[in-house]
Amino acid sequence: MSDIQNYLDTKLRGLYEELITASLIEKPKNFEMFMLNFLKKKNGDLLCDAEREELAQLRIQIDRQNKGVASASESEGSEEDEEVDELPVAANKKTNNRTSVSAEAFGNWNQKTEYKPRVINKSQETKDKIVLRLEKSFMFAALDNSERLIVVNAMEERKFSPGAQVIKQGEDGNELFVVESGKLECSKLFPGEETPKVLKFYEAGEAFGELALLYNTPRQASIKAITESICWVLDRECFTHIVKDAAIKRREQYDTFLSKVDLFKSMETYERSQLSECLRAVQFKNGDYVIREGEWGDIFYIIEQGSAIATKVLRPGLPPETVKEYGVGGYFGELSLIKGEPRAANILATSNLKCISLDRRSFKRLLGPIEDILKRNAEQYNLVISKLAS
Repeated sequence: MSDIQNYLDTKLRGLYEELITASLIEKPKNFEMFMLNFLKKKNGDLLCDAEREELAQLRIQIDRQNKGVASASESEGSEEDEEVDELPVAANKKTNNRTSVSAEAFGNWNQKTEYKPRVINKSQETKDKIVLRLEKSFMFAALDNSERLIVVNAMEERKFSPGAQVIKQGEDGNELFVVESGKLECSKLFPGEETPKVLKFYEAGEAFGELALLYNTPRQASIKAITESICWVLDRECFTHIVKDAAIKRREQYDTFLSKVDLFKSMETYERSQLSECLRAVQFKNGDYVIREGEWGDIFYIIEQGSAIATKVLRPGLPPETVKEYGVGGYFGELSLIKGEPRAANILATSNLKCISLDRRSFKRLLGPIEDILKRNAEQYNLVISKLAS
């Protein structure tokens, strides 16, 4: 065993798994403070007085940094969709290793084997139908066309009758499911209770089963069919080599891109990482409308490639006039989300345009630290419009 692998196994792996498990269960808004508390709780008795004092000062600094940047979205916590699929539970040291949470990591000491994806024959009509489902699922948003084709070819159709068990809590999981049609129920038996609690229902376009693949943990909830249902099933190997790798690559690319955009430079790396996980790629052709004046919208856009212009009717009876130009790093759509009003202008692509977008809920939850900047920009925009219209 190499020194690196020995150090990883003896020093890091157990602590890392416990921290990941605890954070997945708690889902803390302030991860830094949560991590400090976690380490103190685990090793508090080992700290000397000087270390305790340093830890206390770190808490004070973090608390000061977080004051004043609370997002207005904090009051919307009850509106957030619950992550109820399969929430990993903390590993019990007295149980066997199967119950621990352990995301797969690859490097010089743990080489990823050559992957040959399975191919299940399908008609082109069936492939097109699967693509439509994947495009609506956040889980597959990071895939490019070639990666999406590999996933489509590897998926297997599976039918379930009403009452059929799709996933059973506590069992090992090696498959991810995307609902093609029907309705399925997600339930979980909590400790100390005799009857499982229904958490949510899955319908066409939704995916479930990914957490068992991401973290190598047993199924944390049960899924059964309520109606006649059809699911597309993806095996662990394809998920790990294609879907997960693409998501990691996309997150790294977005984080690098956002760090170069003036608006996001003030955000911490951790905040940008959270933001990267919620972004969706969207493309427009030259001349396409991205936004139309007067319509209601709930999407915020950032230009990754290409250019666009904002046009607006400044004088009744006359055609819209160009009021602003956008290039790479430019952003728009925030006015509707901040003010809760219809779109204030048209946005047209002036070249083939690639944007990354953020929905209203994620916008309010994640962009709290820069909301003041956005509001100032909105005031400047209104000032420009008033001058042009005068």
